[in-house]
Amino acid sequence: MAEQSKEWIDDNTLRVMTHRSGAFTFTLGCLPDEALLRRIDDAQLRFNKTPTVPEIIDKIQEKVLVSSVYSTNTIEGGEFSEEETDSILHTDPKEFQKTAEKRLFNLKDALLWVNKHRNLQFEPTQGKPFLLADITHLHALVSQGLDEGHNPVGQFRDNEKWQKTYVGNTESGGRYQPPKCLKDIEYLLQAWVEWLNSPAIIGQHVIVRASLAHYYFELIHPFWDGNGRTGRLIEMLIYEQSGYRLSSSAIWQYYQQNIHEYFALFNHCRKQAKDKKDMPNQAFVNFVMEGMLQTINDLHDQCNKLIGFLLYQGSLNNAKFNKVISERQFNTIMVMMGLSDNYTSAALLRNPQIKALYSNRTERTFYRDIGTLIEEGFLSEQDGKLVLAI
Repeated sequence: MAEQSKEWIDDNTLRVMTHRSGAFTFTLGCLPDEALLRRIDDAQLRFNKTPTVPEIIDKIQEKVLVSSVYSTNTIEGGEFSEEETDSILHTDPKEFQKTAEKRLFNLKDALLWVNKHRNLQFEPTQGKPFLLADITHLHALVSQGLDEGHNPVGQFRDNEKWQKTYVGNTESGGRYQPPKCLKDIEYLLQAWVEWLNSPAIIGQHVIVRASLAHYYFELIHPFWDGNGRTGRLIEMLIYEQSGYRLSSSAIWQYYQQNIHEYFALFNHCRKQAKDKKDMPNQAFVNFVMEGMLQTINDLHDQCNKLIGFLLYQGSLNNAKFNKVISERQFNTIMVMMGLSDNYTSAALLRNPQIKALYSNRTERTFYRDIGTLIEEGFLSEQDGKLVLAI
């Protein structure tokens, strides 16, 4: 059996020899697109400067929390829809006894724990040291109280000689057998933290460092179960420590929406490294950079919609106060805000709530009210249907 050893090949490459699992190399392995990174930083910095109006920030945070829990759970085979996830997370956890629901609450707790480590300063190239203890703590948060078979909370794998652990499948580029024994796993994780905190790597842009931390953690695959959830939380923690607010977990939606490419790239980069190709990690880092820019732009869009909605509500309230529109017209808009679709004027009049508002009025009054709301800019018509002019 080989003796365990570590050797720095250059400033950003650490080669490790394990006891039973062969050689393992941590390396930068990419040339990040600096222009793209500047665009991403600019987008994130502008998002961080979003007005701290509770109606905006609270709603965005809540939406990202639910979306992130849904996405990371779905990546691991969860079957709840995003709407079901939202409903469960807003229910008392004591009402649920099944593992599927408990897993959602665990993920919520883990996300909230990571948020407590948020850096209020935006420092994308000034990483914070990563602690080995954070790995076991995050795994404990996502795994506590679950009936997932043999998956000791916060404990690393130690395969018996007859036990085989495989990662991946043929659809995502092939199966991979990660390190087997506890001695190798612990040694590799210590080396992974040493590499992650080394001057050349901790000074890398946070997207590069976080994505590679996630990638190499999944290759080590230290737990029996929960590695994917834990790996994405590790990535999130590194983002939050550098001021990447909310996009840190919102990017999981991008992973979930591009799940086949996400899984395939782990195998692609691993095979590139095995074949000693130049820049073996380039494809995965590119994938994450593209996903982060899309994620932050989506967050901007959500904020702009909320800001527009608040301004719309303010204008509506002023119009009612100044008697530009009537109480009845105001309530018509309120009903429309609660509808999930747009309607023609005739179809809207058939809505039970609208019918109640106009029970003592003629249809002519209804259509006149709608005309006034269009003239005042609160409604518009698109393809014959009434649309809130937000």
